[in-house]
Amino acid sequence: MTEFVLYGGKGGVGKTTLAAATGMRSARSGARTLVVSTDPAHSLADAYECRVGETPTRISDDSQLYGLEINPRDRFRERYGDTFEELIGDAQSLGVDISEDDVSDVSERGLVPGADELAVVDLFAEYDDHPDWEVVVFDTAPTGHTLRLLSLPDVMNTTVGKLISLKGGLSSVTNTVRGLIGSSGDDSRSGSSYSSKMDQMQSVMEDVSARLRDGRRTEFRAVTIPERMAIAETERLLTRLDETGISVESVLINKVLQDASEDCPTCWPRYQNQLDIIEEAKTKFDPPVREVPLVTETDGRARVEEVTQSVEGVKRRKHWLAAAARRTVTDLIERGVTRREPRLRGNDRLTQRHVYALLRRGQAE
Repeated sequence: MTEFVLYGGKGGVGKTTLAAATGMRSARSGARTLVVSTDPAHSLADAYECRVGETPTRISDDSQLYGLEINPRDRFRERYGDTFEELIGDAQSLGVDISEDDVSDVSERGLVPGADELAVVDLFAEYDDHPDWEVVVFDTAPTGHTLRLLSLPDVMNTTVGKLISLKGGLSSVTNTVRGLIGSSGDDSRSGSSYSSKMDQMQSVMEDVSARLRDGRRTEFRAVTIPERMAIAETERLLTRLDETGISVESVLINKVLQDASEDCPTCWPRYQNQLDIIEEAKTKFDPPVREVPLVTETDGRARVEEVTQSVEGVKRRKHWLAAAARRTVTDLIERGVTRREPRLRGNDRLTQRHVYALLRRGQAE
């Protein structure tokens, strides 16, 4: 059972550092953890001070911590670009009003309105209950992108959503027209192919929507800083998340000054102002508000290390599952069970997917 932790908030508030610190803390507690950046302006590699690629990359030799940086536009182009280009072409041939800009976006960059969100939804689906990962921490793009992602009805109003809605009618009409003019069977199969792909997309969106709203397996942590404009934007984010049925586990106010001296003519007034803003936030926000101190003397991995002291780990339930899986695997390996399905009873059934994944890794090692 894979647990999701999502960090969201405006740009520049420190989401990446907090996500990296959460991943580090999770991995050190024994959970096999993947930290994923879905923000095209990646900084996860900078936070960990190591190369992070488009496939899971090991971050630390002393824990099961891995990183992944995904460019949503590249992912959309690689996985769906041809499908959408074909569908747009069919739609235009039947007189459906789709702009030339949308066509060129798909052809040249694999991008139409809603494509970024669809690519990230696809990523969520890939790691939903993934047997290799117990915890996946997502460093999401800035607030506007995150809201569009989490508010899937908005995605359905974009070009992507309209094409998904049109695909059934288009498939039927194009197949009929092609039959009348004697087009080859290959064209018919092509129409059927993209229709199937669009059905799959819509199903994925529905599954991910349900997963993101499942507070037992998905935590959303909003990140902000002690400035009034940032707090106001966070309030709007919380309102929209509540409207879409997504619960927020906590609000982290990052970059909070610590122990400012009254003798400092610049930092003392700022410190007092921050205290007032934090108190207002605690009164205004329903989720618990946590303070994360400003870290100024270190960068990169050293900063992440320091921030781990201020972030919560994953829920205890996750660690219990990981520990139970490992106990079961140790017992099975000692008994030589590697291929046949182990008979798990009671609570051990909850760890079965972890067992299979760990058995595979145990054999490989």
